[in-house]
Amino acid sequence: MISFRAISAAAIAVSTVPLIMLTAGAASASPAASHDYRLSRCTARGQYATCVTGGTTKNDPTSIHVHVKSSKAGEQVYVAWDVTCAKGSGAGSKSGSFTANTVVNRKIKMPYTRPDYCIVSADAQLQKGGSWIEVYISYWT
Repeated sequence: MISFRAISAAAIAVSTVPLIMLTAGAASASPAASHDYRLSRCTARGQYATCVTGGTTKNDPTSIHVHVKSSKAGEQVYVAWDVTCAKGSGAGSKSGSFTANTVVNRKIKMPYTRPDYCIVSADAQLQKGGSWIEVYISYWT
């Protein structure tokens, strides 16, 4: 004899298959929602190398990151950043700095959620020697 639970489970399974197929079809029909872009990059050489880079994002960035690499992982760097974003008829800015050990991948605070665009700059300097540094800015839309 078939139990009520078995009939209920079969009914739920049959009724959800079209919904799963419909959802999968809608997801595959739409383009990818977000993209990672490399905005700008610089490199410098020398014992206390300093590198400065910046640029303007495309429309609607969702997050902005500063990345720092050096000749050896674990080298101490001082990083400073500045971002000015526009949203509608307004504009706002934020800035900050920190000391970290390479490899650095730090999210920059934006003044608005989903701004129209942002102008970003970042710089880094080796603190205790080293010989090479790379700084780049990336963002997601």
